[in-house]
Amino acid sequence: MIGRGLAALAMTGAARAENSGQPRVLPPDPTPRAAALDTPALHGNSLAFSFKQPPTGLTVPEVNVERASGVRALKFEPGLTLLSLWAPWCAPCLRELADFAVQQRIYESKRFRILPVLTSPRRDIAFAEGRAVLEKAGAGALPTVIDRSPGSSTLFDTLARRGASMPSSLPCNLLVTDQGRLLGRSFGTPLWLNGVKLGPGEKPTPEMMAAARSSWVSPQGQALLSALQRGEIAGAA
Repeated sequence: MIGRGLAALAMTGAARAENSGQPRVLPPDPTPRAAALDTPALHGNSLAFSFKQPPTGLTVPEVNVERASGVRALKFEPGLTLLSLWAPWCAPCLRELADFAVQQRIYESKRFRILPVLTSPRRDIAFAEGRAVLEKAGAGALPTVIDRSPGSSTLFDTLARRGASMPSSLPCNLLVTDQGRLLGRSFGTPLWLNGVKLGPGEKPTPEMMAAARSSWVSPQGQALLSALQRGEIAGAA
């Protein structure tokens, strides 16, 4: 909510205004809220509300990813994983990753972690280059993981499509079980204006936008990450 310093707009790096070079505001998503996050602990949490129920039957496909240890099949550790799909060309992704790096240190546990995966780089990208992008974004504490799926079978193509008639978009965050089952999916990056409260009809200034961070570092973001860490959601077992 804007009144709480959480800007009511979600920025995406894949949907860009014509010739402007600027991310555009995504339209409201009528998809029902993710049932797994519709719990008393997250009542009124607008960031949790941004996660929608995934389409029936949608699961994480079998893909190969490259890590520092080499290329192998993508597997998930026990518990819950916040799978964050990103690309070097997606500015909102880079802003979000820097905040994820901070929150990973606080909320990572044996039952929960944040896993960023570089997908759809628009050109071949070496592992060292992907690593350098993370470090430049201030997200060097996160693991470097690159989607090495061929052609149209990337995670970007299979998981980041908002609808049959709509293009894929990033950032795309997915709440995934250790079996690869999707519990929730969100698009775009809700911005947090560092607690600044805007009046009715008031728009954030350029200075506010420049200093804004992703909502993952807001009080609501912290509450959601804490709930995920503790498994206080449906389907966490």
